[in-house]
Amino acid sequence: MTASEIFDAGFRVEAAAALEQTLVARARELGPILRNRAIQTENLRRIPDETEADFRNAGFYKALQPREFGGYELAYGAHTVIASEIARNCVSSAWAYSVTACHAWILGMFPAQAQQDLWGATPDATVASTFLPADMRLERVEGGYKVSGRWRFSSNVDHCQACILLIMAQQEGQPPKQFFALMLRDQYQIEDTWNVVGLTGSGSNDVLVENAFVPDHRLLDVMTTREAMSPGADHHDGDLYNMPLFAPFAHSLVGAAVGGAEGALDVVLEELADRRSAGQVPLAQQQSVQMRVAEATAEIEAAKAVLAVDRMKIVAGAHARELPSYEQRVKYRLNTGYAAKLAVQAVERLLPLSGGRGLERTHPLQRAWRDVHAVAQHIALVWDVQALNYGSVRLGFKAMDPRI
Repeated sequence: MTASEIFDAGFRVEAAAALEQTLVARARELGPILRNRAIQTENLRRIPDETEADFRNAGFYKALQPREFGGYELAYGAHTVIASEIARNCVSSAWAYSVTACHAWILGMFPAQAQQDLWGATPDATVASTFLPADMRLERVEGGYKVSGRWRFSSNVDHCQACILLIMAQQEGQPPKQFFALMLRDQYQIEDTWNVVGLTGSGSNDVLVENAFVPDHRLLDVMTTREAMSPGADHHDGDLYNMPLFAPFAHSLVGAAVGGAEGALDVVLEELADRRSAGQVPLAQQQSVQMRVAEATAEIEAAKAVLAVDRMKIVAGAHARELPSYEQRVKYRLNTGYAAKLAVQAVERLLPLSGGRGLERTHPLQRAWRDVHAVAQHIALVWDVQALNYGSVRLGFKAMDPRI
């Protein structure tokens, strides 16, 4: 690189870091509003239109969108930090945001024409996804596939203008080939099926497709993303689209859990300021209460620390165009799984401090408790799965997921 190129690159990094901090500050400013809307969000079972508008106006969804199409193209993990701040007041809203934001990163790996099809006309368009086909029928036709079926758990899909579906094309004598398929909003229906106890407001509904044509240029061979060899990597020179997808993917999800645990701690500290026991002893003076607060704080800080270190490694590797080793890939998954586990431990530790009030449906602590548990049940964060993957690779075997 020339001196001028080095200077320009350094300036972009500095500007991107400053913009990330601005977005985090905007998320913090929205905190009281999101907390006030939390019950409405649960009742709607999706984020309210007002919250969606606030996220768009704040520029949150542009964090990982390519600059070519009006995005900010920030360093990987910016969306996780923003989501963590949002989650301190509403985990469902944070989950809806973080998964939607990371889809701009995935779409940036698609062929350039697919990106143009969506963002060329509507640069503010956002993308949902569903990687869980419950009923899928494919027919190979000239220039693409005819697609029909049902896909489950598409978070924030009601507010998005496109959806990425995982499809599996049969190959004679070989395992099915996995593709991501970009579907525009007029190609699918949304069925309101999301009735759950955790992440209730995330609007993770089903997507129904009936005989929709997906041209080849709107398909992304999933395995090309493993080694950062996607079509988008050839088209974009930015670091985001020249890095593996699945190895760091869980980092996109875990911010909602850690932020939710931190929000639960916020609530406990607020309430302990004037709460007393039946004997009128200030609860804040009881050693068991102090110990729970200290241990939960340590768990949250430990989770944030391991994620921050991994984020630096992921971003540095992408910038250097260095692929992580096999062991490092599963270690990223190990650490995100453990961060989610620490977040669960923290909310478990804090819930008893709220007493009976913490069981009321309107109380923010029980909502954080439910939501953090729900985040940690995502397959990419389930501790047993990630621990087994890492232990297997460390001992000379293969991980269960070949995409890692």
